[in-house]
Formats: sequence, structure tokens, C-alpha cells
Amino acid sequence: MADVDIADEVKKIISDQFGLDPEDVEDDSELDSDLGISDLDLEDLVEKLEHKFELQIPQDVHSKFKKVSDIVTYLYENAESTA
Repeated sequence: MADVDIADEVKKIISDQFGLDPEDVEDDSELDSDLGISDLDLEDLVEKLEHKFELQIPQDVHSKFKKVSDIVTYLYENAESTA
């Protein structure tokens, strides 16, 4: 899956799951302050991403996701190796 595809898919999942305008979900959007995603919400989001991209995201990595771009970068680096 191409980098742009991953970014678009992550943004779509976030906007759909949290009822956000897709235009408000940008690469540099902070998950908590900009998008209102709590730690609990993040766990649900990670589950959806794991299912979508068919990979396991270790628990200790979740806390490193601060921006949308952090998630995209992780998936780009890790989903490619499982595809």
C-alpha cells in the first residue's frame, strides 16, 4: 500500500470513527488537542487500524501516537513488511 493511500485511509478511519470533517484531519493534527481523541478512544482506533492493515501494534507503541502523522509513519514502516 502506498504512503498516500495509508495516510488517506487513516484520515478516513479517524473522521468516520469520531464524526469529524475529513478536512479537519490533517497529518499534523494532534490526536488529543486538535481532534479530541482520548487515550481510550485511541485504543479503539488502534483496533480498527490493526484490523484494516492486518497487523498487530504493540501496546507500548500506542503512547507514541501524538499526531496523525505518527500513526501514518508507523503503518507505512510496518504494514509494508506484512503486505
